[in-house]
Amino acid sequence: MYKFLGVMAVAAALVSSAAAQNSISGAASPPVVSNPTTLIANFDVQSVGPILDELGVVWRAVATEGGGAAIVANAGGVLNFYMQPSACRVNGTSNCIGVLIFSPYEGDANSQTVRAFNDRYPFTRTALDGTNGAFITRYEIADFGIPRGNVAASLLNFFTLASRFHAELASAGRTVSLEGYSGDLAASSLNRKGLLNLTGAIEHAPALSERHNKSFDEATDDILRLIELEYLPRNKIKNFK
Repeated sequence: MYKFLGVMAVAAALVSSAAAQNSISGAASPPVVSNPTTLIANFDVQSVGPILDELGVVWRAVATEGGGAAIVANAGGVLNFYMQPSACRVNGTSNCIGVLIFSPYEGDANSQTVRAFNDRYPFTRTALDGTNGAFITRYEIADFGIPRGNVAASLLNFFTLASRFHAELASAGRTVSLEGYSGDLAASSLNRKGLLNLTGAIEHAPALSERHNKSFDEATDDILRLIELEYLPRNKIKNFK
């Protein structure tokens, strides 16, 4: 837990310049989980759960409509998020080589802020949910297995951006003009260079990518459906007046 709270403190500070320089220069950093190079074969609950435990994340498995299992989680007592395994090879319920990670926010979300944030950070996607709220999401792939350390690193980067997204939603203005949109793009936290070390998507073999393409197409609909679930915790947007 202390490790994660430290990461959240870094997120609140929008990443120190020293940390950013170390990331850019390739300086080694201590692993955030044990056996970071050990591969997990999929994103099933039994594979991901131990990694969440090491990160200090509080989580529980929930049954999905298709008979599989997903994860409802809370990081650091402040960030509610959801992990939906996808692209499952066995009966559509297990040996899932993809996972949709997302965090919903209910409240008065400024559409320009959401769009500006989405344009800024390719590591995640942000969008409106159709009910004045918004969400931030990330899709991970493990076609040939994925190191435990990579899963942990992606989650920590997701937590950082989700925290930043929450801050932007809470402090956003009510503007709807093009000038307001430009102002959102120029907002101080959106202009910082703290996440220059984030990489883009990795290309995979066409045969396997077809499985993920289906999941990509269904991702937004899945999120909107899951947001309606009563047991899914929400993150509150408290706008500054």
